[in-house]
Amino acid sequence: MNEQLTVKYIKTKNKVRKIVTYKENGELRRYHEEVVKYLEKYVTNSIFAKAYIPKSSIFKNAEAHMYNDIFIKMDVKNFFPSINHKYMAECLFFELNKNTQISRKECYSIVRKCSVGEKGLPLGLVSSPALANLYMKEFDGLLYGSLKNMELNNPIYTRYADDLVISFKSGMNDIDKISVIEQEVQRLLKKVHLTLNEKKTKSYILNKTNHVRITGVSITKDEKNYRHISVGRKLKNKIFWDAINMYDQEVKDYMQIEYLKGIFSFALSIEKKDFEACYSENMIRLIRERGYDSLKELIKDLGNDNKSMITN
Repeated sequence: MNEQLTVKYIKTKNKVRKIVTYKENGELRRYHEEVVKYLEKYVTNSIFAKAYIPKSSIFKNAEAHMYNDIFIKMDVKNFFPSINHKYMAECLFFELNKNTQISRKECYSIVRKCSVGEKGLPLGLVSSPALANLYMKEFDGLLYGSLKNMELNNPIYTRYADDLVISFKSGMNDIDKISVIEQEVQRLLKKVHLTLNEKKTKSYILNKTNHVRITGVSITKDEKNYRHISVGRKLKNKIFWDAINMYDQEVKDYMQIEYLKGIFSFALSIEKKDFEACYSENMIRLIRERGYDSLKELIKDLGNDNKSMITN
């Protein structure tokens, strides 16, 4: 591996992730940054990609599906580590030569310098997200074309990195269509040297479940078929009780407070003014007993007591 890089292993809920990072802001990092700028200049992003795209977000990813009824959530197995270098270089050659001139040899050189080993794109390098989106661009177009040919009612497809979401309105033979879609996704992934993580493939019918969770946010439906996007009651309750507990602590953990403020800011960006509508009268009373009219005011004031910083 390049001497300018180092490997870290981060334990998540279900697995250990290998993260490759830069030892310093050196020549290799600057090269990767230039690759990203070059792609931004000469390559048009996939219209179906919602991750690593300017002015996009998990909210926009879910919002695209908001008024459909049938949802299929799928996941590409070991996405970044499985990316095929030869196919990646050919994607670069094809896309870049639409707007500029570059040789295959130069494309293979870019892939080699943005990789570690003979396969995959390393998580942690600044060039990996842009290259991964380019890698999936043809797949995205082919999949949407297939969906359009299936006579689905309002088919919508989005991809957030390795998370695929397909939705459509209710119609005839919905269950049969779900099976056909899954088979088509498997077929097209095979063409780009990837496989579907079948254990994570799930389908939902909104008329039965009343909510579906997409990349961390929920689309919910009430009795009048009114749809809205939410971060979910579980997260909102956790934010509330964390805020109350942090406020009541005599010795503040300022790192935890900043983390809470970040999570709250994210939740507020999704829920807007309706964020606190789910809180009970008792919860609202607890906020007012502490001298605030809203949880937003309480969280904003957390950490403003100028006490010494205490961290775990």
